[in-house]
Amino acid sequence: MKVIVSSTGKSVDDPISTVFGRTEYYLLVNTEDFTHESFENPAVNQSGGAGIQAAQFVLKKNPGSVISSSIGPNAYEVLVAGSVPCYIATGGTVRETIEAFNREELPRMGAANADSHSGMAQNATAPSEIAAGEENDLEMLTARLKDLRGQVAEILQQLDKIKGE
Repeated sequence: MKVIVSSTGKSVDDPISTVFGRTEYYLLVNTEDFTHESFENPAVNQSGGAGIQAAQFVLKKNPGSVISSSIGPNAYEVLVAGSVPCYIATGGTVRETIEAFNREELPRMGAANADSHSGMAQNATAPSEIAAGEENDLEMLTARLKDLRGQVAEILQQLDKIKGE
């Protein structure tokens, strides 16, 4: 299978990127042998709409899946509309991320896990902003949990209906 991974560089030994829409590079990686092609992100310097443009660019590469640390709502909607499942990278290099994907250790995204325009501040890492980032992570995880609870409730209702309860 070929997957797209957001990356800071052109090699599978470069770190994964923390953003999708404004990542510097996308790597189209064959998960079996790690052969890959790298592509510069045409949306990296867009003033707006980077996530949508980046997702459209990625879809043209026909990946089986997309792997990124975070994907905003606009990009996520485009990828899902293109029937491309998205997985959450947890750090490390592209190679390490693909190895984790092959072991089925990466969680699948059920919704966007970044706020709109969050990639615009990707280089803002001042210590005072780290706490705000952790607060955003907490909000994002809380929203994902709420979504998962809704999905579980729906599944339970369907099971009860099938069982005739």
